[in-house]
Amino acid sequence: MRKISSIFAVLALFVLTASCGILGGGNANGSVNGQASGAALKSLYTQYKTDGRVDLTNLNNIISMAQLVNGIQGLKNVEEKSKFYGDFAAGLILGSNNLVTQQTSKPVTGTLQTLVNGTDLTAIAAAGLAAAAQSQPAQQTQQAAATTGSNVANTVAAISETTAGVSNTLSSLATIFSLFGGNQ
Repeated sequence: MRKISSIFAVLALFVLTASCGILGGGNANGSVNGQASGAALKSLYTQYKTDGRVDLTNLNNIISMAQLVNGIQGLKNVEEKSKFYGDFAAGLILGSNNLVTQQTSKPVTGTLQTLVNGTDLTAIAAAGLAAAAQSQPAQQTQQAAATTGSNVANTVAAISETTAGVSNTLSSLATIFSLFGGNQ
């Protein structure tokens, strides 16, 4: 019995030190959030380069916008901003597969911070959840995917295009994409 309580004590101590950042991993979410945001930006930019716009009838774009919105939530109310932002910027570079560079990471992070601090992005997150839910059956049957996915995407786009969050997000994406220049 004493051995079990010792194990629990060691586990509790480890959880406490890890959650307080004593082991150096306290700001890991900055990197994780940055990587998710970078991957979403890359996906959106790839489609943007193909179509010349962010197509809101495309389920993947709606999901990517929601992933971006979820990733940048960490830029709000951060206690130790410089550490978090540094980790976030490094994650952006990694997650975007170097589409975001060392030189563009600061303006991209600044644009995303302005977006998340000044805009209610809940409609985009909700639309992303709806799109993700619809994409699961779509992967199972191609014909059902085309019909169901198209209908859901059109509905989600029609609803979400009217929100200030979507308008501000699209404007922020245009600013960010201009920083990418000729990058792939």
